[in-house]
Amino acid sequence: MGRRTRKRYVKQTPGNFYFTRDVQGPEETVELTIAEFEAMRLKHYVNLNQKEAADKMGVSQPTFSRILDASHNKMTKALMEGKQIRVVGGNIQIKKGFTGYGCLNCDNEWKDENASKDKKATCPNCGSSNVYFLVREPI
Repeated sequence: MGRRTRKRYVKQTPGNFYFTRDVQGPEETVELTIAEFEAMRLKHYVNLNQKEAADKMGVSQPTFSRILDASHNKMTKALMEGKQIRVVGGNIQIKKGFTGYGCLNCDNEWKDENASKDKKATCPNCGSSNVYFLVREPI
């Protein structure tokens, strides 16, 4: 029995879940997971190297390589055989942006929707005023 599949982090789901062809005939489809779609987006559209892209998805570089290879195989099959492409679910989690503060004394980070560089804040963990403004954006 294999190991449990870890969640793959993605920025957002694709705008199109179904790519069709105009030719009449039997409608065969190739299913691409959202994680495979995200791997191709990070590697070929955002132009990250495999290590950076793997970090963004929260997987190891060898796992990212396997996901990317599977997506290439499916896309090649769809293109060569004239099949439709359908993007389906998978074990994913949507990455969300983060705005808040971090404490230089205790390394605590907390979310605050009203955070700004000009606003003074104190750490809820240790009470220190030695804090910094923190913004994390998903790629």
